[in-house]
Amino acid sequence: MATLSGNAIKDSYQGLLKTSDNAAISSSLKTIQDGSGNDTGISLSSTTLRASSLEINSATRSGSTNVLVWDSSSKSVGFRTLPTFETVTTTVTGSSNPTVTIADSAGNSTAIVFSGGSGVDIDQSSNTITFSTPVNQQTTVTGAVSLASTVNGKTILLDGNQINGATITLPSVTAGAYLKFLFISTKGTAFKIQTSNAGTSGTVQRFYGKVVVQSTTADDKIAVQRVTSSGNSYDFDTLTLDGDSATSGGCEGDCIELHGVTIPGGAVAWMIDARLSTTNGTPSSIAVVGAS
Repeated sequence: MATLSGNAIKDSYQGLLKTSDNAAISSSLKTIQDGSGNDTGISLSSTTLRASSLEINSATRSGSTNVLVWDSSSKSVGFRTLPTFETVTTTVTGSSNPTVTIADSAGNSTAIVFSGGSGVDIDQSSNTITFSTPVNQQTTVTGAVSLASTVNGKTILLDGNQINGATITLPSVTAGAYLKFLFISTKGTAFKIQTSNAGTSGTVQRFYGKVVVQSTTADDKIAVQRVTSSGNSYDFDTLTLDGDSATSGGCEGDCIELHGVTIPGGAVAWMIDARLSTTNGTPSSIAVVGAS
């Protein structure tokens, strides 16, 4: 290591540090140079030390809760408390649309909401959110009944033997509603399925679509009823179902699907897609959809 001891200034000034203007340190930053006028990476004032680039070969690990930070705008170095001990909480609320809320100790929070749909149900209990595909629910009709709107989306089993000529009344039709009827037994006595206000004054809800009836006793004997938007609503407010009729049908395994749709003209009606069978050998002039 070189020393200044015994060396004349004229022989060693090159290794000495000085300000860029050879004047004393002031409140303004001055570049520090060697004795030959070569700049260093340090600037110095009476209050500030600036390094063009700072290199640390090794650092001592400390148990302090503070950390140095650099402000790129002001170029200053400061410190902040490490967020090691910040509290974060998570809560789960809501049974039908569960909501997960994440909040920090400063009161900042983010909420994530889970919503079911398209055949997926979501349930919440405590901190558990369960996703499931619901089993198609069923209900059996054995006599006269007025179906509630809660049957929407269900499969309704028609026990023709027990219904035995009675009338089934549908809930009020709404766009997007869906009902599926399956025959689990048949009897040679006609029964009816009617819209909720069949035969009343004013605007009557109606059926719209098609019915296909096939004979179970004669090959290739099929007849179709097509119901369009024309005609009086009173003409299309009732389904008449009879498992041995030439103009109707309704045997085990037959299916009727009803969709609530907005038809031409703006009214909401039950769009019917019925696939029926009859023990009659000559199905024709199908009149399943008619007036009450």
